[in-house]
Amino acid sequence: MTKLLEQAIRHLRQLPDDMQDTAARALMAQLEEEPEPGDLEAIKEGRAAFARGDYVTLNELRHELGLSDH
Repeated sequence: MTKLLEQAIRHLRQLPDDMQDTAARALMAQLEEEPEPGDLEAIKEGRAAFARGDYVTLNELRHELGLSDH
């Protein structure tokens, strides 16, 4: 555990229970938003594909799926 996290936990322990619960919920929500290692690789690959111009627009996709208005 990092020293900063240890310091934060020491501080949280001094708070009333309801404030500790609020902080815990906020931390847990933040952790749930963090991408998984596999997600980071997929994001990297997607960005590289986009940079190469290897993508379709939403209108192109709709057309290929037969969902376009034209």
